[in-house]
Amino acid sequence: MIYPHSQIWTPQTIADIHSRAQGQYRLSGFRPLRDLPTFDELVFLASGLTRFPLEGYKEKCKTETTLGFRNASTPLVLETPIYVGASSALENRARLELARGSSLANSAISLEGRVNRDERKLAHRMIYEVPVRKGASRLVSSLKAEAIQLNLELGTTVDALHGLIRDLRRGGAVKVPIFVSCPGARVEDEVKAAVGVGADGLVLRGLKTSTITRPEGLFDYCRVPIIAGIPRAREALRERKVLGEVSLISATGTRNGADASKALALGADAVRIDEAALIALGYYNSSNEIAEEGRPNRKIEPGTGIRVAKFINSMTMEIALLARSLGKGDVHSLEYEDLSALTLEASLMSGVRLAGE
Repeated sequence: MIYPHSQIWTPQTIADIHSRAQGQYRLSGFRPLRDLPTFDELVFLASGLTRFPLEGYKEKCKTETTLGFRNASTPLVLETPIYVGASSALENRARLELARGSSLANSAISLEGRVNRDERKLAHRMIYEVPVRKGASRLVSSLKAEAIQLNLELGTTVDALHGLIRDLRRGGAVKVPIFVSCPGARVEDEVKAAVGVGADGLVLRGLKTSTITRPEGLFDYCRVPIIAGIPRAREALRERKVLGEVSLISATGTRNGADASKALALGADAVRIDEAALIALGYYNSSNEIAEEGRPNRKIEPGTGIRVAKFINSMTMEIALLARSLGKGDVHSLEYEDLSALTLEASLMSGVRLAGE
């Protein structure tokens, strides 16, 4: 008889085997099904006798963020290092309110698929996501986005990516930044390849969460945690001598300003929020489970986008607060030396010094 409280043969494992015995595999959304190292395992080393904090009421902390100025003549300038990510299969009202919220916060929103006139009007700064395929350049030209993100599909080659970027840049047709989405697996190789074909920025995803439902294996057993991916990407940029030229954007699992601050300290230039923006909008229930079939648990009312704007503003204030506590006058001055790791696992993954050493 199997011991009912076995750490190996848990009730969840047994149920999973029964499901697979019927020829099925598990789907997961919103979060992986096992624990992973997170930003919670990193802490900031606040000011003391050797570092002096900035006075919050008199000394300001700069939060302005400029992305994609490597090749673009008109880089993307935001008043916060946070912007809203694209979400698949959202109802029109939700997309409109996310766009409204990003504009109210003087930020940007990343959109994909068909963008209607109202959505484009509400999004004062838009990053348009297109797949690397034939005809993608025609999709971009009609929207006049403030930045472009190229998403890799199955079978996308470096030559295909290079060809699309070349077509977009030909004759000065596209003067805005071109970002490339990196899945966060073979991080160094992906970063170097994207830099080599002329990317202005990298949107780095990691093993943690998603706004869509996928097979369990793609959540739990693919990619590396974001706290490991950011330092590796930064080091790859340094090796290619483009650190500070090519923007690095963290696009996984950011829940609050503390998470965003740690991502910046690890080497990111900006942070994209996906699930957190949907939660702020009211798209998920209190039990932290994705709504059935991607449907919201309550109707998204007009004007709800103000919640997203307030959430971004709150995160921005928290980032500035933490930066000032470390004596930084710019949120982009956060660095490795400001962090300490609470666990050996987090220290080895991120390269941050272990507390107590």
